[in-house]
Amino acid sequence: MHQQKTLSLQSTKSVMLIYLFRILMSNKFLFFLICVVNLRDFLDNLHKYEFKRQPLEQLYSKSQIKQCKEIYESLDFDYPSAAHNVLSFLGSKTKSRRRTQIYRTKNGDTKVIAKSYPGSLDIIKRLTFPLNRELLKREFLTNAQHLDLQFCPHESIQQFVNFFSITSGHNETTVWLCMLTNAQLILQPYFEMHGFPVPATYGICGFTVFQEHVGKTLDHFYNANFRIKLRIAIQLLQAALKFTNGFEGYRIYITDLTADNLVYNVKRDKLYFIDLNTAYIVDAKSVINTEAVDHHELIECNDCFAFIPDRLCQNSISDLNLLESCLFLREDLKGDRVKGFLGPLPMQVLVKYPLLVRLLDWCVEGGDSSEGNTFENMARFRATINLIELLKSILNDNKVIL
Repeated sequence: MHQQKTLSLQSTKSVMLIYLFRILMSNKFLFFLICVVNLRDFLDNLHKYEFKRQPLEQLYSKSQIKQCKEIYESLDFDYPSAAHNVLSFLGSKTKSRRRTQIYRTKNGDTKVIAKSYPGSLDIIKRLTFPLNRELLKREFLTNAQHLDLQFCPHESIQQFVNFFSITSGHNETTVWLCMLTNAQLILQPYFEMHGFPVPATYGICGFTVFQEHVGKTLDHFYNANFRIKLRIAIQLLQAALKFTNGFEGYRIYITDLTADNLVYNVKRDKLYFIDLNTAYIVDAKSVINTEAVDHHELIECNDCFAFIPDRLCQNSISDLNLLESCLFLREDLKGDRVKGFLGPLPMQVLVKYPLLVRLLDWCVEGGDSSEGNTFENMARFRATINLIELLKSILNDNKVIL
């Protein structure tokens, strides 16, 4: 009898735990939790925005405050992503570098992702009010080496700010503030407008950019059909060339090219770069070697990607984007070629297109040593262009079963 009561009690506890687990994982509970943590977050941020008793208008213009209100009125939390939103909120409280929240528009099925960087507020708290462009310029130059997005040479930063003051519609003070806190606020809309592979910008509120949620990160495509991987690889290499060419004499070098910073939309067959906050922007018109090409050799680095920033900042153009992209396709950060994005290569492809492996090697290593051009500056550019054409040929070859 005693044993039966014990078993009955254990069974009751099990049922209660299961019931409690279901409640905790339900959308209603998650929605309640979101409301609680966001109310706390709102009050916390409101206090931070008004530190030193400065009004909100010191940071944002009235038109920007109005835009914030319009954005939030047009969005609802995306309930299937409620767990993500809660975890992202909690992560931001532990000094996570980036915070993301997922919404859905009220008038349709469009998903929108909001991206902010908690460190922005830390920077603002150190500023002296009222803000002005000279103060922000000095603050930028003082802290430039510690910021995520790097610009060089520093001496030409004023021309860059002038350029975006004209093209973005923001005044110079606002552009300096964005450069100091979150440069993506001005860069992303410009990149989208000029055909770079970035998501559409839905709106900007304060230091948060709202972008279209365009698909899944490349983590989800390592085991995809090889034809899909070929399409992604082609677009990645094309993007590497486009960012290298840049805009208006400014080169863009991606220094954090990882699977979770790249998104692919299957229906659109389009690859997107979703986080450019750790890039290098180089004014090619103001570098020391205005005609030089930097052939960036592969630097051994276990579980990381290594490069030399001074080389980017001193030469007119570098092949760093091409090296990093080809390395991503060929192997993982530990040098395992089977775990590269294109690996393992199908046997039919290896047999019929042996040049694929050689081109990947030439792109990573900088040239075809058999032709004596290993150290020729443009070797990696030629290898990348040839690789794009070969990948297209494989993709269009209906006789190869992928």
